[in-house]
Amino acid sequence: MRNVIIVLLLVLSACSSKVKMQAGGFAQGTTYSVVYYNEGVDLQYQVDSLLLAFDRVLSTYQETSYISKWNRNEVAVPDQPDMFKEVISSAILVNEVTAGAFDITVAPLMSFWFERDWQTHSIDSAAVDSILQFVGMKRIIKNDSGYWKETPNLALDVNAIAQGYSVDVVCRYLESQGIFNYLVEIGGEIRASGTKENSESWKVGIDQPEEGNVDRELALSIELNNRAMATSGNYRKFVEIDGKKYGHTLNAVSGYPATTDVLSATVFAPNCMLADAYATACMALGFEKAKELIDNDDTLDAVLIYTNDEGIHTWQSVNVSVAH
Repeated sequence: MRNVIIVLLLVLSACSSKVKMQAGGFAQGTTYSVVYYNEGVDLQYQVDSLLLAFDRVLSTYQETSYISKWNRNEVAVPDQPDMFKEVISSAILVNEVTAGAFDITVAPLMSFWFERDWQTHSIDSAAVDSILQFVGMKRIIKNDSGYWKETPNLALDVNAIAQGYSVDVVCRYLESQGIFNYLVEIGGEIRASGTKENSESWKVGIDQPEEGNVDRELALSIELNNRAMATSGNYRKFVEIDGKKYGHTLNAVSGYPATTDVLSATVFAPNCMLADAYATACMALGFEKAKELIDNDDTLDAVLIYTNDEGIHTWQSVNVSVAH
């Protein structure tokens, strides 16, 4: 017993020697924040380096990134970066599970809907149909060296999965350094491990899905225990055409912005890449199908804010821990 007490005292002493550290800045066109506990070692440089390396592979905003070159058919070397292959592999999985509601081949459709000057253009169904010839996850071909195209016109938009993956990349690095009490947030995508001081749970908020919510009024506050969380919503990202607002969630089958009763989908998953992808899928699926998806997968939980004739409602799955 005396030996057990000594060991416990040593463990408690080691835990108390950990200090709260932070890293933060700008990445992927947004802000990021990392809070972690270690012996006082500053990891700002290492985190920045990781995120820069990530952008060199998966940023669609950088013309020299691997994915940008892949989209332009400028990749000649068969050896693909592991980060690229991991994201494509997970995207294919989520596409299959959601019966096509999540699809990263929508890049040409994203350009059509959200990069046009709609003051001088009108919606052209023939143009949408012509783009659909190059959309669909089945047009991605896998072989021993990686993932390639069925047609040169196919292009990927991984923004609905890659940002969550960047959170996981940082988390993996922290754990490789023996750090297991942390919270990593990049552009609102979050993953937490362990606890804060005094064994206190990490608490995060879900924004009220209202246009113009600049004060970030919260719909709910959640305890995040060794899980990842991502939120998708159309209330901040939309385009207005002929007086009608179209959200940024696309239906890859129809080629048009998805018609959905879900205002905001927050998904909890074992990693942030999956949370990010499934949150987008839930927006496209609509409330009933999104609820069914979450209820049928023991690894997922969600908070879905949706609307019907009776107003705005909030549904949460059974394992969501609301903070008080």
